[in-house]
Order: sequence, then structure tokens, then C-alpha cells
Amino acid sequence: MSSMRGWRGRIGLIMPDDGINDDEYWNYLPEGVTILNARFTTKTRDDDISVEMVKAYSDLKLLGKAADVIKITKPSSVVFGCTSCSFIRGVGWDLKQASTIGKICNAPGTTVSTAIVAALKTLNIKNVCIGAPYPTHVTQKLNNFLEDSGFKVVSSETLGMTSEWEIGNQPPTVWYELAKKINHPKADAVVLSCTGIRTAEILTVLETDIGKPVISAPQAMIWHPLQLMKVDATRHDRGVLFSEYGKAYMTQPKIFSLN
Repeated sequence: MSSMRGWRGRIGLIMPDDGINDDEYWNYLPEGVTILNARFTTKTRDDDISVEMVKAYSDLKLLGKAADVIKITKPSSVVFGCTSCSFIRGVGWDLKQASTIGKICNAPGTTVSTAIVAALKTLNIKNVCIGAPYPTHVTQKLNNFLEDSGFKVVSSETLGMTSEWEIGNQPPTVWYELAKKINHPKADAVVLSCTGIRTAEILTVLETDIGKPVISAPQAMIWHPLQLMKVDATRHDRGVLFSEYGKAYMTQPKIFSLN
């Protein structure tokens, strides 16, 4: 077996400059796959999280420039790694973002919001609970995005955090408790938004405790590129998405490539 990282493939991760939990993403990688990052910035970088602040990071030209930086590494798939920045302009803008970075990198492209939708469809989920760290107006955009994507939001709660620094420094127990609080009998699954959260170590236990699937943004953000590059992501300690739907040849008919 090769000891060289990335011998099975490389995920190109394009992300805003304020993210601080890169180590969370490594927790989902199968053997032989690595992540290569390209960060980018905006004039709103020091502002509190808001609809306008997030919209600035959703700009296609900025994403294209970041993709142009990372394309030299020849990623096997590429993902825009910001949940709010990919749902903030509504359904369809995420697909434009995915297409933009995918074409530049000559690889299958996706976004975190696109990945969450793909995960929910793969699990045949209809009704969801949403837990998010953002201010209320940003979380409402997520509710709208998922409703417009064909899901029913039966419960939603937001914690009102205003920076990635605040979000990324929260322990996994914060998201565990939030998921249990928002869980609703009519929900088929719980969605935990924001790629700044840390959930890898609590997903399986959380699903056991609430009796239903949990889709977290970091989990979906790694799972979907692995499916698009057709690498088996199966592992039994990262939630049902990885344990039962890790094999790309099983999920490929249900998800989509944008290139």
C-alpha cells in the first residue's frame, strides 16, 4: 500500500478566509485521499455574519479566482466549502458556483449546500429539522433553500453566533445538544448547518440517541466530493451517510455530477 497521501484522489477545497476548523474535515477522509485548500477573502471579512456579509463570499468571480489558484494541483473533485455562502442566494446559485469551480479545475464540482441536498435525497429524506449557528436572518435563507429544494422544514433553531471564530471554537457537545433540542417527531433527519462546526466525533452517537440520521455540513462536504470522484468513503464512525451510503457505485445514480 502506498504511503503517499492522495494516491486515491485529492479534494480541492475552496473556502473563505475566516474558517478555522480545517482539522475537522480530515476526520472524514478515507485512506489515500487528501484535501488541498485555497482560501479567498472579501471586503466584508471583518464584519459580523449577516446576509450581506455572506453574499459577498458567494461571488462567482471570487470563486473563479480561487479555483484558478488550486487548479494546478489537479484535484479529483472540487468543493466550495461554505454552507451559508452557497445557499444565501437561493436554489440554483449553488449549482452556478459548483459549475464555475468545476469547469476551471476540470473536475466534478459541488458546494456544501449542494452536498447536503444530495445527501438528503440519497437517504430519501422528506422532512427535516435544522440547527444552525447563524443569526436568524441567515438561517431563514437556509430554511427557504431547503424548502425550495423539495424538503419540508418542521423545526428550526439558530444560535445567533456572529463570527466563524466563535462558531469554530465551540466543542462538539454544542451541536449534539442543539440537535437533540430541535429533534421533532415528524422529522426524518436532522440537518446541522455551517462547515465551521465540529461534529465528526459525535455523529454516530447522536444518531443512536435520537433514532434518525443526522447530516452535518462538514460531513456532507467531504462525502459528496468522494462520491463524485467515485472513491469508497465507507466507515462506521461518521454517521449513517458514511456507514451505509459511502460506496459511490451505490449512490451515483441518486446524486449528480455538474460537469
